[in-house]
Amino acid sequence: MRILLVRPPVPKHTIGLKHIMICEPLELEYVAAGLAGHEVQVIDLIIEKGLTERLLSFRPDAVGTSSYITGVNEVIKVCRTVKRWNPDCHTIVGGVQAAQVPEDFIDNSVDVIVRGDGTTTMPEVIRALGEGGDVSSIPGVAIPRDAVTLFHGPPAAYMPKADELPLPDRSVVRHLRHRYYYLMHRPVATLKTTWGCWYKCNFCYTWRITDGAPYSRSPESIIRELEAIDADEVYIVDDIFLINPRRLAKLAELIRRAGIRKNYLVYARADFIAAHEDIIAEWAGLGLKAVFVGLEATTDAELDRMDKESSVDLNLKAIRVLQQNGVDVYGSLIPHPDYTVADWQRLRQFIRDSGLYYVNISPLVPLPGTSEYAVYRDRLAVPREAHGLWDLSHAVIDTHLPLKEYYRQLLLTYATIIFDLRRARRVTRRTLPSIWSWNYLRLLWGATKIGRQFIRAHTHHSEGELRIAMDRGEPVDLPYPYERLVRPAVAEAGVTCA
Repeated sequence: MRILLVRPPVPKHTIGLKHIMICEPLELEYVAAGLAGHEVQVIDLIIEKGLTERLLSFRPDAVGTSSYITGVNEVIKVCRTVKRWNPDCHTIVGGVQAAQVPEDFIDNSVDVIVRGDGTTTMPEVIRALGEGGDVSSIPGVAIPRDAVTLFHGPPAAYMPKADELPLPDRSVVRHLRHRYYYLMHRPVATLKTTWGCWYKCNFCYTWRITDGAPYSRSPESIIRELEAIDADEVYIVDDIFLINPRRLAKLAELIRRAGIRKNYLVYARADFIAAHEDIIAEWAGLGLKAVFVGLEATTDAELDRMDKESSVDLNLKAIRVLQQNGVDVYGSLIPHPDYTVADWQRLRQFIRDSGLYYVNISPLVPLPGTSEYAVYRDRLAVPREAHGLWDLSHAVIDTHLPLKEYYRQLLLTYATIIFDLRRARRVTRRTLPSIWSWNYLRLLWGATKIGRQFIRAHTHHSEGELRIAMDRGEPVDLPYPYERLVRPAVAEAGVTCA
């Protein structure tokens, strides 16, 4: 079969993203690897245009797409475009949002929702569709039954053992690889070594997607992929990469033995970094350039409220350990919607005192599927259906400060840090080029674009802008796929719907 895999574009209101980073669509590269034997193309609508033209030229039998929460409406637009082009072309949706909240994708333009690993499930879906359309017995799929309910196939584990997955097929976007970057890491390849997480922070649903059971690849499997990656910059996208000392020691040994020289950008917890300076030093020697650290807050009370299992003292020690070993810190902070001006001032003082330069400041967003969503659902200031605003940059909960002032404080925090060029040279270690280089000017230009978005962010909450944010494109006049894709005998058996 001919299969087109589509990464949807960034929604109009979503802040940031493509202005400072565009990484390869790793999830689609994994799906492509699982579809060996089929004719597969990828269109990345973040940096490419012309979906309709690609449909006309490639004439796919099936189209697959995926997204995080911000891209739900864009995915529906893609599926509706496909169905208007050819109602018989199958549409399949997957990704982390489909795994956690499949109800978001209920639409008569969506044939199948894959709730687990697309690499192994997608081939089964394609086989079933090619043999007549019955996908009801495939574990881990859901099918829109009507405008509000889903038919669910048999339950399934999220994915097989991680080492059983094929390596991602990067050939499908080889022509775009020079366009993928993360801040100064350019061009960058993405690598995933673990799905899920060991911790259970209440604002995050990564651990919920895999039912609290992480799936980790062996060091030998990781080495095979590193040897196949052309890029010198490697972004390891695990929610926590620096976590298992024995695994890290084995991987470091294999990297040295293979003579691999790469630069790495990874995630780690503050408590691990604070307790394992020897591991940080070893990996700095292997090419570790920067570490994302979920600092989250500036007081222990806030960290306790997040079930973070860490402390401000550990945050500060982790920053010192990384800086002393010449590794840049990319610090993540989550201001609460009830922040006062004094709280914002405390946050800025913490950033200055700790020596941070690269910061990601994300207002608390109670993602559907997390325990925080139940706590804050009665305080939502943004409809669930305005998916593009659920980007971890917009304030989706009613704020203590007037909304415009809340965004002004957030923007002020960014501006006083990022545009302090003398401080940038003083506190960064490995990732900041000359302030007169094209790369640095490009970063400042991207930051300026984001700043302009923040200046207008309060207007995104207006009734007219919210209608735009909830738009799913022109509807299609089709029956729901349940009628075509589920055998009557199975339907009568009463498989659970949600």
